[in-house]
Amino acid sequence: MAARSTGIYPREGFNLDAECEVTTSPTAAKVTLAHAKTIRLIVIGLSGGDATITVGGQVVEVAEATDLDLNGVGIAHIRGAICDADNNVSYALSAGSVGGVFYELVDGPRRG
Repeated sequence: MAARSTGIYPREGFNLDAECEVTTSPTAAKVTLAHAKTIRLIVIGLSGGDATITVGGQVVEVAEATDLDLNGVGIAHIRGAICDADNNVSYALSAGSVGGVFYELVDGPRRG
């Protein structure tokens, strides 16, 4: 995990902590997703099924059979500009279990 910046430039991303964890219940994101350039979705420990992640109205599928690396981690990216006003995040599993689902700001706020 990245260290928090105490210098002149604050960090732009988030750590994989409880504040950026996605749950099965729709929850308002801690940031306005539509203002982000790029949002990274991270699925850890997915087994026995597939995950459907909804971020700001955008749906991303992470399949256990094809989208996980050798460590069992799946990563997807979406553009913040396509997120809608509800700003909610949630996930659902087709079956099985997951160790954690997180969102992370990759690029800072849109400009212009």
